[in-house]
Amino acid sequence: MSSSSPAGYIYPALWLKENFGKTITDLSKVVQVDSYGSAFARLAAGQTDVLVTYADARRDNEEKWTAEFGREASIWEETDVVGVMPAIYNDTISVSKNSEIMDEDLKSSLQQAFMNIAQTAEGKEVISIYNHEGYQIAKDADYDNERAAQEAVQ
Repeated sequence: MSSSSPAGYIYPALWLKENFGKTITDLSKVVQVDSYGSAFARLAAGQTDVLVTYADARRDNEEKWTAEFGREASIWEETDVVGVMPAIYNDTISVSKNSEIMDEDLKSSLQQAFMNIAQTAEGKEVISIYNHEGYQIAKDADYDNERAAQEAVQ
């Protein structure tokens, strides 16, 4: 993916650096793709040996693997996980630290309201457009990997 893609470039580069002392730019045979679908198509066609993607991408491409990409065996039989990157916290609901009305009570109420959304069928339908299943309160440390990712791209 492009160098601005968290799951398709930034986090895999950090994972390679942490585990092997290399980044994607150190690799000699990297192919950039325009979508995860085309990445799976290249993998299925034998044009690539490895792809980096988000956690549930195989599930999302399971049908296409045989129906569109022409493979006979399932995606689960023909592919495997090589490594797992840290969680990517790039979907957030954030509030301003500088707002005159944003106090701890309002912040707490907003947190609870968003978490309550996923407790009803109607709420789940609303947030499904983002492929979200629910929300949780984040801790500052949850964003340490994101800080490292931002540092790496700068």
